[in-house]
Amino acid sequence: MNGDIAIRAVDIASAAIVLLGVWLAITRSIGEGTWLLAGQSLCMGTAALIVGATRGSIELMIGGLLAIAVRAVVLPIVLRRLLRDSPVRHERHAYLGPRASAAAAIVIVFVAALAVDGTTGFPGGGSIHALPAAVAEVLTGLLLISTRRKSLSMIIGLLVFENGVTLAAFAITAGMPLVVELGISFDLLIVMAVVQVHARRMLTTFGSLSTDRLRSLRG
Repeated sequence: MNGDIAIRAVDIASAAIVLLGVWLAITRSIGEGTWLLAGQSLCMGTAALIVGATRGSIELMIGGLLAIAVRAVVLPIVLRRLLRDSPVRHERHAYLGPRASAAAAIVIVFVAALAVDGTTGFPGGGSIHALPAAVAEVLTGLLLISTRRKSLSMIIGLLVFENGVTLAAFAITAGMPLVVELGISFDLLIVMAVVQVHARRMLTTFGSLSTDRLRSLRG
């Protein structure tokens, strides 16, 4: 696979990640959000695999496979198991409505593109779209965290934010060392284990994963 094909594939993956991020901001179905998160992670892992294959980097290819396994498979499965036990399946009372969220997400995409305008993505003249996509996803993750009320929706936003940070590192350095990806994946698994315990505790105590119920704990 030559470099031009790899750059084109990474551009397509970056565009897909941005579109899925906008869709995440619009959707109110938490179940649909888990699939969109998985799709984002799959695109990111696939981009790493393509670049690794082009450069002959075994570490980058393993990192891409690890990202797909952990971010696109394991984490969405954990979220869907929690969702299965929750009576709330939709984000009905978000701080922003679907139209306002869509507008905010689109503005974020344009702001991200302008913020890194003229910046080359991968070293050596690689993709110029990966870094704007990464910045857009970081901001989209923050948008989801700050405008949603349900804890699972906030967790999805946190994982979108983390995907954006990882894609930014990937765009700037053309792939993080395998040991760093291993550490990040391990941290994500630990975080999800803690989230699972906390979510089940909320379900047992409040019967819901809505953060509105936590207001009763204020002193």
